[in-house]
Order: sequence, then structure tokens, then C-alpha cells
Amino acid sequence: MQASAHTPRPPQVLRVVMYHYVRDLPNTPFPRIKGMLLDDFRTQVNDLKSRYEMATLESALAYLNGAYAPNRDMCLLTFDDGLKEHFREVTPILADAHVQGVFFLITGCLEDQTVAPVHMNHFLMASLDFDSYRRAFLERLRDLDAEAPDPVAVPAATAARIYPWDTPDIAAFKWYFNFRLDSSLRDEVVSSLFREHLGAENAFSRELYLNWAEAREMRLANMALGGHSHRHRPLSGMPEVEMDWDLSMCRRLLDHHLGPQQYLPFCYPYGKHDSFNSHTISMLKQLSFACGFSTESGDNQPGTQLFSISRIDCKRAGERHSALGGAQ
Repeated sequence: MQASAHTPRPPQVLRVVMYHYVRDLPNTPFPRIKGMLLDDFRTQVNDLKSRYEMATLESALAYLNGAYAPNRDMCLLTFDDGLKEHFREVTPILADAHVQGVFFLITGCLEDQTVAPVHMNHFLMASLDFDSYRRAFLERLRDLDAEAPDPVAVPAATAARIYPWDTPDIAAFKWYFNFRLDSSLRDEVVSSLFREHLGAENAFSRELYLNWAEAREMRLANMALGGHSHRHRPLSGMPEVEMDWDLSMCRRLLDHHLGPQQYLPFCYPYGKHDSFNSHTISMLKQLSFACGFSTESGDNQPGTQLFSISRIDCKRAGERHSALGGAQ
């Protein structure tokens, strides 16, 4: 039956799409990294432009605050981790399409030329046979601490929810790596394996992440930049003093290297609702961040809490409704 001309139109929504790796994967040294191919990204940007009003950070916040009423659904593109391809390949594609991207930087990786442990884990899994890598990791872990937690106790449903694109074994190992282990112990183990198999951390960091000069060029191309913490650790697992230091350092370095930005956004590492807490939000507000993006899946409407903005994984950006979101 044809809808009545008086049938109320569904309210507009803001869809925030999240990306991580966007690269020509088959022609890179790490073709097994999970990401979006460049050609697929170009196609997706054009498709989203045809279906949505492409938002800027400013218009998205105005919409969420009830100060702007679009004629159709809005879409905002966000990019986590400050990767080199975000400067080299993604920004030119967006600039040519007259679309703004919002890019979240791990300030410690840019400032100190380190590699975040989460990325060490990605590239080791992309370089080695997974079973061999997991076995080597656990053996080295036991050598350092015979009382380290047992990976068998990983909650399978939780791991699958956070890592829906991975096999159960890989999802379980990622959860164990990112959320269960003591961070200092984990970092010592993964850093030693990284040096052994992939070489010097600082040289790898320079190739993996953009630098501050490139970030400033992105600003000139009308891209928006924000914080993704200083060390990319689950914030809710930190003592409050450590969390405050991490967030303050992130803000200080963004201000020092990039100068003022009308709206400075933040993106929570890992991003699920249990990866940040009320103290995190309070500290972000105190530091004058404008909003916080999660990895909880869904669309947003006016009244959405500005420090709990939902996003959709890029693999599901074209779906009208989604119950899944990706993580690292």
C-alpha cells in the first residue's frame, strides 16, 4: 500500500563512520592487515555523498545540539590512530570530494616515534602464523611472570562483540592482549617480539604514523583533528591520576603542535562503553574537548550525549541499521 502523503517522515539521523587502515593492501608489506582498500574507499565516499548530507565536525555538533535541521540524513567520516595513509592517500581523496574527515591522533606515537602496542600486535599477527605468534607471546609472558592470567578464561561473547570481524581465536587473543594483561608486562613482551621480527620501533613508527607537519597540512586541507589519547590504553582501567596525565598530555601536545581549533574532538581508545567512565568524560570536559566518539554502534540524533557519540564500522556504513561495530 502506498504511504499517505501525510505520513510523517522519519527523523533525520547522523551516521558517523569509522575507519582505521585504508591502504592498497595487496601491494604493501602487510597484505593481511584488516582494512579498507583505497579503491573501495573512493567508491564508498562517492556513494555516501549521493545518499547523505556530508557533515563537518561543526555541522554535526550543531545538529546534535538541536541548532541545525538537515533536509536528509547526515554522515561524518572519522579516522582513528593518525596513520600515514590518512595524510598521504585519504586526505587528497576527501579534499577532491569536498568532504571533511575527522582524524584522531595518538599523540605519544607522533611525539616520541613509538608504536602503540595494539599496532605492534596487529603487525605481528599480519607477519607471522597466528598460532606460532600466540605461542611465542605466551611463552615469553610466562618467562617474565609465571602467574600471568590464563588466556583460556577469556569471555568468548565479549571478545566476539568487540572484535566481530575476527575469528574466535583471534578475537579472544586480542581481548586478552588489550584488556586482561597488565599493560607494563604486555608491552615488554610484545616490544621484544616486535624488535625481533619487525625491527627498530622508531623507524617503523615514522612509516606507520603521520607527523606533526603532515597533521598541520591536513588542517590546511580543511580536515579536523582531535585526540585519541597519549598512549592508546583503555582509559577506564587506569588509576585516575594516570588517566588525567594521559588526557592532559594529549591535549597539551595537540595545542602545541596544531594551534587552536574551534572544536577539538576526542575518540576513546577501544571505544566500547566500558573503556571509559564518568571520570574520563569529566576530565575531557575540563580540558575543553568538544565531544567524545565511541565504537558503540548506531546512529545519532539531537539529544545524543556529546561524549558518547556512536559510530558505524566502515564495512557497515551503507546499511540503514546496524548492531555491530568494529574495534582494534
